[in-house]
Amino acid sequence: MLATPTLSVVVPTYNCAPLMERHLASMAEWAHLADEIVVVDSRSTDGTLDLIRERLRHPNVRIIERDRGLYESWNEGIAATTGDWIYISTAGDLISEAHLLRLMQEGGRADADVVISPQMFVTEAGEPYLGADYTNADIHGLLAGRGVVTLNPAAVCYYAFRKAKPNALLGSWASNLFRGNFLRARPLPTDYGTHGDTAWTLRHSAEMKLCLVPVAGANFCIHKKETGGPQQTLGRVLDRLFMEEAERLQKKLEMRHAVEQYTLLHLAEDTRAAAMRRRDLWRGTSLCARNRWAWLPATLRYLYLRMRLGLAQSSMERKLCDEIRQLT
Repeated sequence: MLATPTLSVVVPTYNCAPLMERHLASMAEWAHLADEIVVVDSRSTDGTLDLIRERLRHPNVRIIERDRGLYESWNEGIAATTGDWIYISTAGDLISEAHLLRLMQEGGRADADVVISPQMFVTEAGEPYLGADYTNADIHGLLAGRGVVTLNPAAVCYYAFRKAKPNALLGSWASNLFRGNFLRARPLPTDYGTHGDTAWTLRHSAEMKLCLVPVAGANFCIHKKETGGPQQTLGRVLDRLFMEEAERLQKKLEMRHAVEQYTLLHLAEDTRAAAMRRRDLWRGTSLCARNRWAWLPATLRYLYLRMRLGLAQSSMERKLCDEIRQLT
């Protein structure tokens, strides 16, 4: 008889007392599923830790206090876990007991490294968020109607890099579940400000077996986040990561689409560089007559690269969609 998989929960906190009362009430409904809960608090000064000590009821709670650092805290909490599965319970982001069970069951059936699901966006008051600036990852729409889908590493890598939105592939980690050994062996990068999860997704997508559960059962709370780390825009992070991770991919992977993926990434980088060159020339036309003559060939180069990139993306997507249909 197979042993029941164990679940570790990591709760990273920093000055989030206003969110924690509702968060802890939600946790109380499913905490019995966890074999251990690891709280990592970055020396909160607003009573967050006092509230946790008072309200969090579980026979196996470990509290770690450390200096500020968003993903440093995540990594320390993850490293302290022992479970077969790890769930990251971030402040204000709530999940139902039924959904957490569903993620564990589907992840086990698929033998997945990561299990993802769409999230519901809410305000700090817990009301539905009606803004259009937060959406679920494209992958949920692309694979809609297929039920639970398992993607091989080639497909995961493609979707991670596609449209240069790797963070959108996994969405909020509070709506996902991670294989313990997989996550513990791959700490989140800590040198990209608030985009360490973005960097992690890019870095490890090509070795990740992903299970997509097309049912929303977790909330993502739209609120101001205290990080204590350097802030960097997503665009700057992508510019830094894109080719680094493409080079890493080409060197270490032996998969069917590695060469095509590498070519696609280079095309995407060249296209982005051409777009920036064209934009800079356009902005400078009033200052320098030479730029007006340089803008036209720069535009033609950009359009040519964009066309090649579109063809390469379409070819790759057709092949991967064919594979996905065979897998589902």
